[in-house]
Amino acid sequence: MSDKTNDKKQEDNQPLGAVLGWINLSSTLPNNQDNIDQTISASPTRFIDYNQLIEANRNAQNLQLAHEIVFNKDFQLKLPEYEKGSIGEKVHDTMHTAFWDILKEDLSADPPRYEHIVKLIGEAKDDLKNLVLPHQITLKNQIDESIDLDTLKRRFEAKSADPHEYTKYFIDTMANLCAQCRDENIEKLRTIQDPTECFRNIMEVLSLMKIDMANFNIRQYRPLLQQQAIDYEKTTFKKLMESQREMGIDPLASTYKWLERAYNRLKTNNTIGWYQITTNTNQSESSIIILNEAYCELLLWNPKNSFPETLELDEIRYNQVHISTMRLLIISTIMIVLSHITGSILRDYQSIKNLLKSQIIILLDDFPEKKKLKDVLISISEQVIKTTHDELIKYDKANIIINNEINIKDSIKAIGEHHVIEHAVFKLLCKY
Repeated sequence: MSDKTNDKKQEDNQPLGAVLGWINLSSTLPNNQDNIDQTISASPTRFIDYNQLIEANRNAQNLQLAHEIVFNKDFQLKLPEYEKGSIGEKVHDTMHTAFWDILKEDLSADPPRYEHIVKLIGEAKDDLKNLVLPHQITLKNQIDESIDLDTLKRRFEAKSADPHEYTKYFIDTMANLCAQCRDENIEKLRTIQDPTECFRNIMEVLSLMKIDMANFNIRQYRPLLQQQAIDYEKTTFKKLMESQREMGIDPLASTYKWLERAYNRLKTNNTIGWYQITTNTNQSESSIIILNEAYCELLLWNPKNSFPETLELDEIRYNQVHISTMRLLIISTIMIVLSHITGSILRDYQSIKNLLKSQIIILLDDFPEKKKLKDVLISISEQVIKTTHDELIKYDKANIIINNEINIKDSIKAIGEHHVIEHAVFKLLCKY
């Protein structure tokens, strides 16, 4: 059997964790300290070992990354983006500008100072080697031979090295390694004469190439990840729970509360999904009913409750379903309230109903991310009055809107006076 066949078999049998390690995404992911902070309780009951904390955070990140790769076919990594005008953007730009200004001053000094450029070339060399595939050993050796930092330092000290010599080497090697979409970036690098500006752009293009390589590896290994995803997620989640327990944290506290709320609703016959547990229901059926009722709560989720840990990997997806459900029920509530006030008018003119629904959908786009429901309903009430009046005037029936304008506005605004699920019409809709 050939070496290639053996390599292929070994690759197919690699555990998912090893594949994630080979993809080597750590350099492309932001260092999010918030993830670590969220795993620590406000008053730890015991001493927390730093290594345990880092390991738990690594497991959580790997779990989230693997889950996203497997279940989101469009998932790809991108360079961190800062909001325009934000403090983060200002700090980032200031630090980068300061670094490159210092490098320029060092090279322009008399005599020139080369400490920073040697370190920079070393970093660029490491980035370049990370783009080389594992089996390209010859190319790795060539890079090591061409950019030997000890030799480089001696040459700069002897003033026998030219920065352009190294920018050219990096550009030529990057041209051989880059994806076709980066050819234009490489050609632009060849036109830059200033060594500081050239190195600055080289580092930026190397960052883009690392992202390209990581996304290539994700696409390449997605089928393998899909084969092992369930077992990997179970194993990693178990490790994560064990780490949290060792740190005195209940890893399923929110999940227990979520299920307990479902059980209590069933006990008081105040369910969301209209499930019931009777004396004839066996234990297995009861467990399924409780779980089903718990999942129904996700549709009407109250953000004041902490999300169950067992579903956290898909929290964003569940939240989108929740928002869509809320918008649908809000639109239905408005249309029912409007029909109740105007009688058969809306039922007789389907085109007006369709127009109103499309306009309300647009106005609800800002809810809940940018605007509160109460504020959105004010805009909706005004739009409903305007649209129905303008449309019904064509049929000489606008008087019903004129006579009920205040009532219509107040009724629509009333939907947002309390939590929307407490509205009488909303409760009626939830039953069906």
